[in-house]
Amino acid sequence: MSSPHYLPPPVPLAKEEQSYSFHRLLRRNHDYRWWRPLAFAGTGIGFYIALLIVAMLIIFVAALVNPATWAADTSGASDSMAIEAELDMTSPIEFAITMASLIIMIPAVYLAYLLLGSKPVGLLISVAGRLRWRWFGVAIGTSALLFAAYFALNFGLTAAGVGEQTDLNPTKVPADPLFFALLVILLTPFQCAAEELVFRGAMMQVIGSWLKHPLFAILLPVPLFTFGHLYDVYGLLDVSAFAIAAGYLSWRTGGLEAAMAMHIINNIFLFLLGAMGQIDMNESSSSATSLIFSVIFTALLTFVLVKLSDKNKVARTAGPIPQATKPPLLQPWPMAQPMYHQPQAYWAPPMDPSVQQAQPPYPQNYPPVPGYPPTGGYPTAPPTDSSGNPPENQDR
Repeated sequence: MSSPHYLPPPVPLAKEEQSYSFHRLLRRNHDYRWWRPLAFAGTGIGFYIALLIVAMLIIFVAALVNPATWAADTSGASDSMAIEAELDMTSPIEFAITMASLIIMIPAVYLAYLLLGSKPVGLLISVAGRLRWRWFGVAIGTSALLFAAYFALNFGLTAAGVGEQTDLNPTKVPADPLFFALLVILLTPFQCAAEELVFRGAMMQVIGSWLKHPLFAILLPVPLFTFGHLYDVYGLLDVSAFAIAAGYLSWRTGGLEAAMAMHIINNIFLFLLGAMGQIDMNESSSSATSLIFSVIFTALLTFVLVKLSDKNKVARTAGPIPQATKPPLLQPWPMAQPMYHQPQAYWAPPMDPSVQQAQPPYPQNYPPVPGYPPTGGYPTAPPTDSSGNPPENQDR
C-alpha cells in the first residue's frame, strides 16, 4: 500500500515537441518565452562591444611595447602604398587585429548563451550539448584532403593554360612568411569557430525559435555573413554559397562541427598560400569561372560530409527535457512503520468509533522467536506478608 508522501509520476506534455533540431534548441527549455531570443541577441552584442574595446587596448599596448615585431617591411614600396588606407592582410598587426576582432565573438556569444540560452551551454555547438570531437576530427580530415586536391587541381589547370590565367606573383607578400604562417595557424581556427558560433549557431537558433522550418534559419543569416566580406559580386556570391552550405550542414548534422571544419580548412589553405606568395590576400575581385568551380566544390564537400555523418550515425536531434516533478513544500515525516488507519485531513471531523473502519489484514502467523515462551513456565515472585516483607519463618 502506498503511503501519502509518494508523488505521482509526471504527466507528459502532449503539446511539446518530442525532438528538437539544431535550429530549434532555444525552444527546448521549459521556461522559453518569445522575448528570450531578443534578450540573448542584445546581451551578446553588449558583451562583444565591451570585449572589443578591451582587445583593441591590449593590441595597442603590445604594438607600443615591441613595434619591430609587428612592423611590415615597406622597403621598395611607394609612398602611396605605405600610407594606403585599405586593410592590408599581409601586415601581421592588421591581420592580428582583424582576427582578434572576430575571435572575441566567442566569449561574447558564450556568456550571452550561458545567461539566456538553453542548458547546457554546449547546445550552442551541437544537439549533444558539447563539441563532438570524433566527428569533428573526421570532418577536419576529410575537408583537408578534398581542399588539397581542389587547390592542386586548380593550380594544375592554371599552369596548363586551362581556365582563367591569374597572376601568380602578387603585388605584396608578408615580410616574414614564417611568422605570418604561425599567426595563421594559431588564430584562424578560432576566427572560423567564432563566425560559425554566431552565424550558424546563435543566429540559426534565434530564428529557429520563432520559425520552425529550417530554411528560414539557414537562409536568413546569409546576407549578414556575406556582406561582412569586401568582395565583388562574384566573390559575394561565392561567400553566399558557402554560407548556405554551412547552414545546411549545421542543421543536417545537428551541430557546428562540419561547418567549422570546412571553414577552418578553407581559410588556413588560403592564408598559407598567401604567405607563400601564391595568391594575393588583398585581392577583392573574382570571376564567373572561379565562382562556378568554387560552388561545385562546396556542393561536393557538403555531400561527402553529409554521407559521412550518416555513416558515423551522428545525432541530428535532441529529445525534450524531462518534466521535473517538484515535491510539495511541506512533506509528512517518513514513518518507520506502515500506517494501519485511514489517513484523515486535519480539518475533517473525528471518525465515529462505532463505525467499522476498513483495516488492512493483520498477519496471523508470526515467526517463532527462539527461547520464548520459556519451557518451564515464567518464574513467580517470592511470597510476602501484608507489609510486603518475606515471612518470618522463611529461610534466609
